[in-house]
Amino acid sequence: MKIEGLLDKKEAREVGILKKVILAGGRINDTELLDYLGVSKASFESDLKELGYYLKPYEKDCSLFYDGQWVAIHMSDQFSINKVLDDYVRASVKFQLIDYLFHYRDFTIAQLTTKFMISESSLFRKIKELNVLLKEFDLKIRNGQLKGEELQIRYFYFQIYWFLTPYETHQEKTMTLQNSRIIDALEKALSLSFEEHAKLKISLWLTISKKRIVIQPKQFKGLYNKSQVYEQDPLFKTLRSFVIRFLSRYPLEIDEEESFLHFIFLTSMSVLTEVDFASYNLIRGRRTPTSLADTFVLEHVILYYRPQKFFPDLEKKILYYFSQIHSRLYFFKGELELFDRENIWQKEQNLSSHQLADFSRVLLDRSLECFAECYEVGNSLHEWSLVKYLSVLAIIDFEIVGETRIGIDLKMDHLYKEVMTQVLVLSLKNLNGLTIETYDPKKNYDLMITNIMKPTVYRSVKEVYVLSELGSTYDINQIRLKIRTLYKKR
Repeated sequence: MKIEGLLDKKEAREVGILKKVILAGGRINDTELLDYLGVSKASFESDLKELGYYLKPYEKDCSLFYDGQWVAIHMSDQFSINKVLDDYVRASVKFQLIDYLFHYRDFTIAQLTTKFMISESSLFRKIKELNVLLKEFDLKIRNGQLKGEELQIRYFYFQIYWFLTPYETHQEKTMTLQNSRIIDALEKALSLSFEEHAKLKISLWLTISKKRIVIQPKQFKGLYNKSQVYEQDPLFKTLRSFVIRFLSRYPLEIDEEESFLHFIFLTSMSVLTEVDFASYNLIRGRRTPTSLADTFVLEHVILYYRPQKFFPDLEKKILYYFSQIHSRLYFFKGELELFDRENIWQKEQNLSSHQLADFSRVLLDRSLECFAECYEVGNSLHEWSLVKYLSVLAIIDFEIVGETRIGIDLKMDHLYKEVMTQVLVLSLKNLNGLTIETYDPKKNYDLMITNIMKPTVYRSVKEVYVLSELGSTYDINQIRLKIRTLYKKR
């Protein structure tokens, strides 16, 4: 679910303009923006005007400029465009409706038309649009209430409040005194040690859980089917005792499934440290779906990188990351998308000296097979899992892929030679596992880059690439392909 889905179309376009300008480096031609937005120039200029008014409160930190051809943005070093996006979303009727349901559980049409000052038809339209977005989370607003699995409801609210609340606000307000005491007790009971970031996550989860715990009835069918195989898990059994003991202080009827909700959160939301997970991994069951997926995918990766060997520390790190990916895939549905996934996907691919996108898809298919599921195009959880797999593979690439040595030997005046050598180094240095340097006849190289079509024979060089135009995008792209081919041969 893209966060812009909570906005009206015009507001979503305005936010889209901001994001596109940022991704373009702070300046972009209006023709490119018109193609991206799919609107007329008149509508585009109207959006820019509205956006200018909206940015007025931030004018000291964020300003947008348009000269009739180029759109440019200027931001202070201490300002993030996410602040503007958060304020846009929080002002939207759809977000306020979601927020209202969290605080008051149900509503009547009369209550909301008065609160939001909109007509009944507009409210019904907003609910209909919101239900389209919520479908991915397997949730639905019906009869004035949010309906669905309790785990999904808490997960959805956790994502909404975690990502739409500035981190400094979490630090100031999310960690209440009561939550702090619970987390301290939890650390002692489970022999864990949470970092600040994780404690803030847990505190928000506890706040949401305390709000939801009194609601009856709750839906646990999906949770029950998935959690039975975890009943003998040592971490769950300890956590269950803690939850029952702690909640017995309150005059509430506690559902048996409440312990599983917290267990799933702790093992899925990156709150366990790598060290704590390594200890847990030694005692957890080996036949649970998530454990099987972790092992199966890790083995698949090790085979892929043969004959390169994984050091034990790297293997532990990769298993830790896989465990978070697979727990999310198994237990949850939906993902809140704040960032431009395609941009991140492209950046991650460019870091690698060989092609990893296809292998990421293979890993996702293998893990989903463990859960009797299939990849769904457009499914945000699946699509972001692909990005996460690519990120893990980039880490492996950086750690274990053997070094590829590239020499640069340009025949030209010293001034141009030095400048163009630097241009080539800067254009290629972000690829993992590369050493790029000026040619030294005493060293061996996998690839030599030169500007002479028939150079003298390089005795210590495996491959040669001749530049067509100094610093051209074509040459850089071809060299990247050449490097990836060299990797595959090795």
